[in-house]
Amino acid sequence: MSWDDEREVRDLLLRAADELPAATVLPEPLLAEGRRAVRRRRLVAGAAAVVTVLALLGATALLDAARPTPPPAPPASRPPAEAPERFDPGQWLFRLDGIPDDLPLRTYSTDHRTQWVTAASLLPGEDPSKGLVRLDRVVTVKIAARGVDVFAAMRESDARAEPRRPTPAPLPGNPVDPVQGAPAYLHTSPDERETRLSWQYAPDAWAVVTVRGDEGTEGVARRFAASMVWQPYRVTLPFLDVAPPAGARLHRAVVTVYDGRWEAANLGYLAPFQPDSPQAHEDLSIGVSRDLPTSMKRGETTVAGRPAWVDGTTGGPGVYRVGQVPGTCPTCVAQVSSNSVSGRDALGGRDKALALAATVRLVDAPDDMAAWRPL
Repeated sequence: MSWDDEREVRDLLLRAADELPAATVLPEPLLAEGRRAVRRRRLVAGAAAVVTVLALLGATALLDAARPTPPPAPPASRPPAEAPERFDPGQWLFRLDGIPDDLPLRTYSTDHRTQWVTAASLLPGEDPSKGLVRLDRVVTVKIAARGVDVFAAMRESDARAEPRRPTPAPLPGNPVDPVQGAPAYLHTSPDERETRLSWQYAPDAWAVVTVRGDEGTEGVARRFAASMVWQPYRVTLPFLDVAPPAGARLHRAVVTVYDGRWEAANLGYLAPFQPDSPQAHEDLSIGVSRDLPTSMKRGETTVAGRPAWVDGTTGGPGVYRVGQVPGTCPTCVAQVSSNSVSGRDALGGRDKALALAATVRLVDAPDDMAAWRPL
């Protein structure tokens, strides 16, 4: 028995002795009874402690069961370990999250060699429904397939300015802090109008963010690079499938959106027997635009009772438009373009090009991008 136990027994004995008549309580029986009382108190206290612990555990379990399970964290967005040598024009490899609202004009373009998104603001007084517009601030995010020279057009542009203002460093530029964990480079065009932030998102495959007409250009470029979400998804369009001329091959898909509303969507094709070289551009295109350019509001001819317009020279490239596209967009105009002699020949002339444009139909809800058809 410990000292504390002995003291507790003695206290019990003293309280008992005070309550009994003198000379009627023997010390040894009292001591034994005191020891038994201490044991009983310990057993009761231990049982109470066990009950308390079990109650706490039960309450915790009930709270855990009632607490909603948090959703799993989304997987980290990482570029592909290897880029393809040719992109599928019908599938994006990335998207941009959080494009600033003050860049309301967006163009999304995919082809076999590159994929790019441009976000821009318009100069005051410009209206995209009138056709070509003048831009103020422009940011372009572009990726290239493996082995594609993403800097070719930039070098050509810089070369035109080279005699007047030599570039301080050749492309890709000077090393800067990494982007997406990869070595990065910063380059300014000789006319100091463009800043390009570039890095290899996969071996021998480059990504470039180009900023034009904005302040703090490297910071802007880095914010756009950070907004890239590497997640493949299908290209979607607001018009139904249209059969191109026999033998034509899909080369590009492009969609333009202004202030959250689509303005135009087109598919570009290579003409039959046209080689798919790095220098190849679409020979013809099929698509739809929301409005007719202001300069062509008066119908030039008709196709099946619908107004139609022809813009181009006889025997050369041309644009063939047919209005009143069936669907819920009364101002929408179908459009077929020939961009080369091969494209003109594949279309088969003016009347066949207009007839092809007249076959374009919108999806049931063209203003709901979730209802667009996948390419």
